[in-house]
Amino acid sequence: MSTSPPASTGTRKRLDHIDAMRPIKQAAVISTHALIFFSPVGAGILTIDGLVLTHFSREAFLFVSACMLAFSVRDSAQIDWKKYSKRRFMSVGLPYLTWTLIYFMFIQLIAVKSFPYYTINWSSTFTLSSLHHLWSLTWQGYYHLYYLLVILEFYVLFPFLLMLVRRWNHRHVMIMVIALAWQVLFSIAVSRHWVGFIRPGFWQTRFVLSYPLYLVGGIVVALHLDDVHKWIVTHAWFIRITTVLSALVAILLNNVHAGGIYGQLIRPGGNPFAIFAIPYTVGAILCVYLLGVFLVSPARSIRTRAATKSGSDNSYGIYLSQMIWIPILLRIFQHYNITWPFPIGPIVAVIIVYSVGFLFSAVFARTPLARAVTGRSRVPWSTFFPRRRAIQTSLDTDAADGPLDLVE
Repeated sequence: MSTSPPASTGTRKRLDHIDAMRPIKQAAVISTHALIFFSPVGAGILTIDGLVLTHFSREAFLFVSACMLAFSVRDSAQIDWKKYSKRRFMSVGLPYLTWTLIYFMFIQLIAVKSFPYYTINWSSTFTLSSLHHLWSLTWQGYYHLYYLLVILEFYVLFPFLLMLVRRWNHRHVMIMVIALAWQVLFSIAVSRHWVGFIRPGFWQTRFVLSYPLYLVGGIVVALHLDDVHKWIVTHAWFIRITTVLSALVAILLNNVHAGGIYGQLIRPGGNPFAIFAIPYTVGAILCVYLLGVFLVSPARSIRTRAATKSGSDNSYGIYLSQMIWIPILLRIFQHYNITWPFPIGPIVAVIIVYSVGFLFSAVFARTPLARAVTGRSRVPWSTFFPRRRAIQTSLDTDAADGPLDLVE
């Protein structure tokens, strides 16, 4: 009789400090888009510098998703493919398809001057050309939704990557060195057009092979999470200082204008996959990890921890819906001729978009559309304004949702 462990059905352990990274990362994602849409024309180089500092959110999203998924099965000998596939589709595939359709309908809207600032021409919405556009959005990934496209690609590869990392159990440092080398060399190959079927920028962002350091790194970290956590916490000041220095170097390089190989491979503002963007990106992820540890510490007030958990629970819906609120807010600003100097405009936009997205997610999470629209399991309306006892109970629960959900 076989004595091997049963196939994985996931673990109910919730890593609160990693889960707390989600709302921070979503704020960084919104900041990226706010800088693009709300920065005044005269703030060109400052806007690009800001993008250099906020663009780590994509890699952080991928790293944390890989880490949480690997952690959920790290003590199991094998993966239950049926449950694994169903869970992955429900947590990412269904919201991806739902929001692709929503954004398809949204971009069919025609801007008008009066409230509600948009109208729709139904006669042109479901033409053959429009349906072809919908198909293109589905397999290419609409604007920010390509994050989910990359995660879906990773889900297909994950069981094989996990098997490889486990088989080379005593070679994890070597695996990370190889992942880093691949991260650099693949970026060079794409930038120099040595990989002809991947266009720099668009397709590079949507191809899972563009992120080995963060995806493979997430798996390796999950298998050694206790040791890694101890190292991060005990080296907190070193991490913070080196991250700040890396950011300064990245901004300095971004302000040195040159073409050719420098512009393609070195300057972070011209290429988010630039070699010198990697140290800052890794450092920023570790700093967000430390912030997550701080926010969920028992030393924090129950209100702070509850706000962090609520932000985490609603972060997926915030991320999915943000590109509805950003264009609408921009139209309102334009209609009322509202302008602010840099960086006040982007900061105000981040606060408004995050708040509206939070409310949207909290409301839809309590409807039958919760899973498809917010990526969450449905929760009762009675929890919308929780009392203190309900807050404490919520802090003690294990359930999570979205790409980081550990519960099968």
